[in-house]
Amino acid sequence: MTNAVTFDSAQTPNLTAISPRFGTVQGGEPITFTGTGFPTAVEDINITIDGKDCAVQTATETQVVCLTSKRPGYVSSSLVMSVKDKGYVATNALLFTYVNYWSHDTTWGMEFAPMAGESIHIPSGLNLYMDIDKTPELNLLIVEGELIIGPNESDPNHHRYFDAHYILVSNGRM
Repeated sequence: MTNAVTFDSAQTPNLTAISPRFGTVQGGEPITFTGTGFPTAVEDINITIDGKDCAVQTATETQVVCLTSKRPGYVSSSLVMSVKDKGYVATNALLFTYVNYWSHDTTWGMEFAPMAGESIHIPSGLNLYMDIDKTPELNLLIVEGELIIGPNESDPNHHRYFDAHYILVSNGRM
């Protein structure tokens, strides 16, 4: 005996935007998810980013705001949103990404950021967000995780520069 299942895309909550797209691994940041078909009761929506709960603060039919958790360790980026009695939200490959910011001392173990002639390794599961205008001239960069060269939000014509003698991307992204 087979149980019939009917799919109706009009009943599926749909994610259309995430703001901001990046946030610190320290957590505690509000993230706004925009879309359609969201419940208005905060207890009816569950959001998990990289396996960590994102506590829903407010919810309307078109926007949900949650507060990120701290994300320790190196894990692959993921987003799962579900709605009570409706199932999973269609995320449309949109993703919030936990990052370590180049300009933050916590990224470098409360030490100095890399200096000229040094080498950097970005391990798998780590997302390094370059939020500075120009790096020092590095010797070697090995990317097994992800290096994100972030835009200057106030000036779309602004350029950022990454400088290294050697760059090796091995199963990572740059």
